[in-house]
Amino acid sequence: MPDAIRVLVMEDDPALLEVLCEELGSRGHVAVGAPRVRSGIDQLTASDFDVALLDLNLPDGSGIDVLRHIAAEGLPTECIVLTGNAEIQSAIEAMKLGAYDYLSKPARLDELEILVSKAAEKARLRRENSGLKLRLERQERGQSIVTDDSTLKGLLASLGRVASSDLPVLIEGETGTGKELVARGVHQQSPRAQQPFVAVNCGAFPESLVESELFGHEKGAFTGAIARRAGVFELADRGVLFLDEVGEMSLAVQVKLLRAIETGEFTRVGGTRPARADIRIVSATNKDLRAQVQAGAFREDLYYRLSGLTLRLPPLRERKGDVALLAAHFLSRFGKGSSLSPAALERLKSYSWPGNVRELQMVVRRAIVLCASNTIGPDDLPIDGPRNWPVAVLRAGLTLEQMERQYIETVLAEHKGNRGNAAKALGIDPKTLYNKLGAVRSHTKG
Repeated sequence: MPDAIRVLVMEDDPALLEVLCEELGSRGHVAVGAPRVRSGIDQLTASDFDVALLDLNLPDGSGIDVLRHIAAEGLPTECIVLTGNAEIQSAIEAMKLGAYDYLSKPARLDELEILVSKAAEKARLRRENSGLKLRLERQERGQSIVTDDSTLKGLLASLGRVASSDLPVLIEGETGTGKELVARGVHQQSPRAQQPFVAVNCGAFPESLVESELFGHEKGAFTGAIARRAGVFELADRGVLFLDEVGEMSLAVQVKLLRAIETGEFTRVGGTRPARADIRIVSATNKDLRAQVQAGAFREDLYYRLSGLTLRLPPLRERKGDVALLAAHFLSRFGKGSSLSPAALERLKSYSWPGNVRELQMVVRRAIVLCASNTIGPDDLPIDGPRNWPVAVLRAGLTLEQMERQYIETVLAEHKGNRGNAAKALGIDPKTLYNKLGAVRSHTKG
């Protein structure tokens, strides 16, 4: 059954206002009345409407004032002007300002119903087009995971079965292993493939802005909020929302995320009325969320909500046979005739790749640019030479988190505490290293 159309009816005649609202309600729509410009704008601020019926003559202004407000705020609300015979010129002016259509009073209810349905369909298409435009701006050109590794090939082969359900998926793996590519694979093979795929990096925003990024905000909710803005929950409606670096969320935001997942409802920052979204959650983390739960840094109930199905991506050091394959892939994609010498290939194979596939891609791309010939030699590779995992890291019995902690401390010591150089050697963003160092320090104190 299609969602009810939300209609704002602006009419100063109390009897006509009541009739219009009752008739629209009897046809399965949600109709809200407003007899003045001010009350109509207040309703538009508090709620979302698909269609607004605007009387041109209101006690404190004109329906055209409301039309201008809708245009200025960028609201996806279509307007139908209700006009008397003497106001046809004003109705034409309203059409020029973006009104969907106009009706002369008294309007026939069947004609009004048809027009409201058509206007609501246009409003829906505008919302979809707006979401599509944002997704196209964010989305890189389509890519797929390149591998000959049996473990990873088995995981990829199971994606179809995973994707066909609507269970939430948690993808675990180190930075640069291709977690977003797998998330896109889940989306592309799911029944939601024709609907939005919206990705957000939960660790890329200050804590004060994460909630706004997720749920959107109302105009004036905080300094710089100059207009209402949709969050990723709203943009991903009926599709897939990919929460990358979900382990970076604060406990306060985790509470609100949990409620949104459980109820399908959320409230924009600065708003009062809940909105709804039908989404499938796919999340990713480079942390051990089970250990985070035990440490009290991640909510246990949220963890179980996210981990309906868990996929673990192996790091590149565990699939060394893929190094040559991936290097050849990146050369064909970016190289324009470049090739690797046998010595260069051996150097790539002997490197530990702490930044995983992402680091390998950047190393190959930089080598293509820096190499004076078409054959890339070992000295053209912008890496620090073969880096083997420290003996302490290779000890049996250590957890992945403990291994990572020791490796970070070792690399940081090699670079004499310079975080920028250490982050570059690790193939991760300096902010990610900063967050990991915070975890290291807190663990050490504990």
